[in-house]
Amino acid sequence: MIACKQVAKALAEHRYYELPWWRRIPMFIHIRLCAMCGEYHQQVIDMQRGVKCYLEHEDTGDIEPACRLSDDAKKRIEAALKEQQ
Repeated sequence: MIACKQVAKALAEHRYYELPWWRRIPMFIHIRLCAMCGEYHQQVIDMQRGVKCYLEHEDTGDIEPACRLSDDAKKRIEAALKEQQ
């Protein structure tokens, strides 16, 4: 069985997909069976997607496209802040 340190190192260095298939299969099985490595693998994937999205929107100048609030949402936030004061 492959150790968690080996899996984490391969995932962190983005070398997982460069490995030959006979080394990738035990790592894939380990990731599926080990809760910690599975969670770490998902975090690596999420980070890669986030960086890719950031780089795609960086060229257009629209860095945070999904973080825009509607006018209605802004009004509700303002009203909630006024109620708390």
